[in-house]
Formats: sequence, C-alpha cells, structure tokens
Amino acid sequence: MQTAFYEADPFSGSKGEHFATIESDYRWEKGDEVWIEAKGRRVKLRITWVHVTVTDAGVSRELLGLKL
Repeated sequence: MQTAFYEADPFSGSKGEHFATIESDYRWEKGDEVWIEAKGRRVKLRITWVHVTVTDAGVSRELLGLKL
C-alpha cells in the first residue's frame, strides 16, 4: 500500500512537510516511532494520525507524525 509520511503541526495537528512516500504493507498505528532518512537528513517521528483512503484505484494512507 502506498504510504506517505508527513510532519504533524504540534498545535493544530494539521499536515505539514512531506518527508517520504513508500510502498508498505506494515500496519502503522498511532504511537509507532519511525526513523526516516530522506532528502539528506534523518528525522524521528512518532505517528499521531493514520488516514486511509480507499478508491477504485486502490488503497493509500497518510501518516502524520511529531518530530522527536
């Protein structure tokens, strides 16, 4: 499943900077922690929100996380 990682705004929780998009069948949950190495830097996120979208074309998800 296509999985996109975004930074969550610490106050409003809204979607911020896009870090990476990967293909993954892992079941991401709120509270999971992940290191992302992309764009020449390394960032640790704690997942705060998982949004799954189902369309005729398939399933995708967006993960929002706070920087740790």
